[in-house]
Amino acid sequence: MELMQKKCVEVSSLLKHFSHPQRLLILCYLSDGEKQVSDIQEAVGLSQSQTSQFLKRMQIEGLLGLRREKNYSFYYVQNQEVKKLIKAMQKIFCK
Repeated sequence: MELMQKKCVEVSSLLKHFSHPQRLLILCYLSDGEKQVSDIQEAVGLSQSQTSQFLKRMQIEGLLGLRREKNYSFYYVQNQEVKKLIKAMQKIFCK
């Protein structure tokens, strides 16, 4: 029971990241692979500053990774558990 309690706290914390529609949309969009910031912004329909804030926060939280190439920034889903959850949710809700 102690292990289950610990895991429930861990999973609950992880699921909080999915509670905001735009954050979830960004994670879904990135689940297929890394994308350039301008592509993410266009796909989710947010301003540049809002997109940057979401991306930076998710990077700090360990959900996203960042790769820089010259003047371009590419984000990707870094956390494999998040990637698995996104794929499972897509199978259930996006058919």
